[in-house]
Amino acid sequence: MPDRAAPKTGLLAPPWRLLMQIGGDNQTTVGMEISDTIVIGRSDPLADFRPDLDLTPYGGQESGVSRKHLAITQGGKALYVKDLGSTNGSRINGFQLEKDQLYRLRDGDELELGRVRITVRFVRSPY
Repeated sequence: MPDRAAPKTGLLAPPWRLLMQIGGDNQTTVGMEISDTIVIGRSDPLADFRPDLDLTPYGGQESGVSRKHLAITQGGKALYVKDLGSTNGSRINGFQLEKDQLYRLRDGDELELGRVRITVRFVRSPY
């Protein structure tokens, strides 16, 4: 009987589905599907701008989240995050992101946008 390779559970096919656990003690979980790129930030009604994930209801403005703060994008068989030139910066697992540089996103990573913390969990797409 031939050897069977272990399944590569870390490599999920697109579209990707993420659970974003926002905040600390009073955590809120938001599901997101990513087939290309999503923008995380806060809405600006005057400019008629709404990011794909709006952190305004989670204290985004008071916590230093920019309107277009961070992008999560699909590339090959992985997801990446990129700071979009935010005013107060972004971190992944405590590491400061450089503007417009791609960083690999993994299950369980903690993102900080200004002072808003988001733990990212990968789940399979229902489609």
